[in-house]
Amino acid sequence: MDWLEEVMIQCPQCGEEFSIQVETAVVGCVETIEDCAICCRPALIRIVTSGGEVRGIEVEAA
Repeated sequence: MDWLEEVMIQCPQCGEEFSIQVETAVVGCVETIEDCAICCRPALIRIVTSGGEVRGIEVEAA
């Protein structure tokens, strides 16, 4: 089973979309800070995973 899933998120600061890799082996909610691939400003990302899949993502300015 592949434990990495590529998902698209939208930067809360510049509005552009970019992809991130999410590890789906972790069950529950994980918070991480990622820099936008376009404007390089940080975004707080909350990822909910279950059963090897991404169940939800919330993104806000960090």
